Amino acid sequence: MNKQSTIIRTAKTNDYADCLPLFETLYHGDIGPNFKQTFENFVNNENGSVLLAEQFNKVIGVLVGSYHLDIDWEGYTAKVDALIVDQTFRKRGIGKRLMGHFITTAKGKKCRAVKSRINRKNVAAQKFHRSLGFAEAETYEYFLDFEEAEENQET
Repeated sequence: MNKQSTIIRTAKTNDYADCLPLFETLYHGDIGPNFKQTFENFVNNENGSVLLAEQFNKVIGVLVGSYHLDIDWEGYTAKVDALIVDQTFRKRGIGKRLMGHFITTAKGKKCRAVKSRINRKNVAAQKFHRSLGFAEAETYEYFLDFEEAEENQET
């Protein structure tokens, strides 16, 4: 299938079921009870973005992103929260098109940079990001899981 048969569009809340198989692949089946509501929040919030790649009405790629104020960048930045392309359609420029659309939108929103978090072990994702001009950050990302912290305090 060629690039002309692939369309990139903004998701609607009723696209959730069509995206779910890709999310299940991305998150290795670990989809929590609030995932659908979170998806809908990204779709409906002006600071959220869900982009779909479709071929013949089948979702073959999803990018979830967001826009934030960032003190380090002295303005807004965009962040890619999730990106997945169906295994069958990889290496065809679909991820690049999703990212390109997101980057163009981020520039239109006057973002100063686009950030993307990937698994350190995912060499293919590292190569993909470098091919788009991304540089590896010299910072670590830490998080505090409130549910896990509460459970640890109770024991």
